[in-house]
Amino acid sequence: MRNIFTILFLGFLIYIISGCDKGIEPAAPTPTGFSGTVTFTGTWPKGIQRTHVVVFNHFIQSSADFSPPNLSFVVDSIPYGSKTFTYNSVINNFISLLQVSPGDYKYIIVAQSKTPALSLDRKDWFVVGVYTTTGDQSKPGTMSISDGMITPGININVDFNNSPPQPPEN
Repeated sequence: MRNIFTILFLGFLIYIISGCDKGIEPAAPTPTGFSGTVTFTGTWPKGIQRTHVVVFNHFIQSSADFSPPNLSFVVDSIPYGSKTFTYNSVINNFISLLQVSPGDYKYIIVAQSKTPALSLDRKDWFVVGVYTTTGDQSKPGTMSISDGMITPGININVDFNNSPPQPPEN
């Protein structure tokens, strides 16, 4: 009889232990980031090697602002000739050293370059689309990121026949 109780107890113990799904381990943190769609109209310029969504902390007022201290995030390269490109900053992070943090970002753009290698020289990039909440690409919109949330709707329209104002190169 004692063996039956021991076997039942051990069986119950194994059942309890195997039924635990990580016990009281804290849940994985919710990622912080943003998502949206880039829509392209018109004919893509010839010779484009790189197209990226680029996030800056502040508007570019001189070529010095096109630099790592102001650069916050770069989305993976958008394939040449795309009509639309849907992205998520958690999935489409081009430079792993750059992570989106909670806060406000003042200049979110789609930029293109004809250089095959990644360059941080302002002269190598041309802005083809600006995130805006009004539809006026001369008035960039502010993207607000909250901790533990993916901010949706950071959509950018690129019209190759109607380029937005370019930031200064000097």
